Amino acid sequence: MRNMYDAIIVGGGPAGLSAAIYLGRAKYKVLVVEKEKIGGQITITSEVVNYPGVAKVSGKDLTDEMYAQAKAFGAEFLLADVQALELSDDIKEIRTTQGDYQSLAVILATGANPRKIGFHGEKEFQGRGVAYCATCDGEFFTGMDIFVIGGGFAAVEESIFLTKYAKSVTILVRKDHFACAKTIADELKRYPKIAIKFNTELVRAGGEQMVSYAEFKNNLTGKQWRYNASDHGGFGIFVFAGYVPNTALFADKVELDTMGYVITDANQKTNIAGVYAAGDLCIKNLRQVVTAVSDGAIAATASEKHISMMHDTLHLPEFSRPEADMDRLEKQEENNAAQKEGDEEMSFISSDIRKQLKPVFAKFAHPVVLKAWLNDSAFAAELKGFAEEFSGLTDAVSYEESVTDGAPGLEILHEDKTSSGIVFHGVPGGHEFNSFVLALYNVAGPGQGLDEGVAQALEKIQQAVNVKVVVSLSCTMCPEVVMGTQRLAAASSNVTAEMYDVQHFPDIRKKYNIMSVPCMIVNDNDVYFGKKDIAEIVNLLQQ
Repeated sequence: MRNMYDAIIVGGGPAGLSAAIYLGRAKYKVLVVEKEKIGGQITITSEVVNYPGVAKVSGKDLTDEMYAQAKAFGAEFLLADVQALELSDDIKEIRTTQGDYQSLAVILATGANPRKIGFHGEKEFQGRGVAYCATCDGEFFTGMDIFVIGGGFAAVEESIFLTKYAKSVTILVRKDHFACAKTIADELKRYPKIAIKFNTELVRAGGEQMVSYAEFKNNLTGKQWRYNASDHGGFGIFVFAGYVPNTALFADKVELDTMGYVITDANQKTNIAGVYAAGDLCIKNLRQVVTAVSDGAIAATASEKHISMMHDTLHLPEFSRPEADMDRLEKQEENNAAQKEGDEEMSFISSDIRKQLKPVFAKFAHPVVLKAWLNDSAFAAELKGFAEEFSGLTDAVSYEESVTDGAPGLEILHEDKTSSGIVFHGVPGGHEFNSFVLALYNVAGPGQGLDEGVAQALEKIQQAVNVKVVVSLSCTMCPEVVMGTQRLAAASSNVTAEMYDVQHFPDIRKKYNIMSVPCMIVNDNDVYFGKKDIAEIVNLLQQ
């Protein structure tokens, strides 16, 4: 019963981590499946100041602590993309790119993505002046005027963050008041760069290669006004108008409302026995970290009763947790001590990460070669240091280097030293470390599975296709695009996939007028902005 669990949690944000903590502490065998990065949307928040008992903390630091706590209580984690769920039977089945898993209960905690509002020009200028993530894209707008669309908590919070870069920030609120607590909105008074226009909406954004003008309207008077970039220099439009729930994967499995949010009862139970939902994908009045962790705790405790009942009904023994049988808190203290010692000795990879990588390396069917293409730049020296350190972790990854006149990078080669077509033009840190590890695994084999539809579409690509994905290491939306393109490259000799850290390649940013990440460039010609899954990517590559 290796792949059989008491509960599987789909999603590793605050709701999923909270559920994992409660179930793990109750000694249940629990698996958290996350396709991108543990922590969810909150990891892009620079400051969380309203979480009870914590005066101030970054979103990443807060969820890192939750993750460590969940692991300390025995929760297991799997980095994989969930492809299908079978939820109607007593034993639920979760099909992922890393294999199939079964459980007695499932907690859906897939969160939500930023909502697009549909003004004229929004789609055309995404990445060319229109953005949705202040942490990912704020730096692109240094010294510019910025318009923020939205009247909720996110709009206020992100506007404050954008003052680090902007010349000015103007918040446009459709109503005559903010939709968040007055105490939060009152914080804006401390920032002289921020102006507020109520009863105002963006009607149109236009231009040629970049946004060069925007038209606005007062909803009360009907009066319109226009902002021209030529009068002020470049400018940006950031949209923070709520979120769209990530429920497409199970839209035909559980009951949703007309907006696509999961309908649950007071115990976070859906209309299916043994299936619960928690976090931003649920119907609720307030979508905050504190309500997400509350949902996760409620879903976990409610699922415990169902799990116990199913053990009795199906005559199943208690599932063993071999990695969690020892005192978990004692183990956490040992790991923390080892990590501190390891962090002093190694500059890139912590003791905890090295420990997590061991079972991954054990799955490699074949060795791989990490080839560093270097020049005399400081960036190349950093790449070399990372590659030497990483290859020293395992015999499954060897290292070699060569001189380049082009962009420094880390190329992944097959055992026979032929190219996989995958290159990292950046140190695989931040959100892209997992992308790097998965790329190695996919080249070494057996690799992640491919959906049948994606595999068939990939077979139709008979000509060489090069994909460059320009990212920021702080971007939570970038890894899915990076992993998707690299998975296609690992499966097809006709596809090459390169990741570029925008910080080190200003010429690429300038050439393609990149004002937002992720940015996907196909054959140095076609440019696509925004988050995309592997099915969307392969369809674009066929065009």
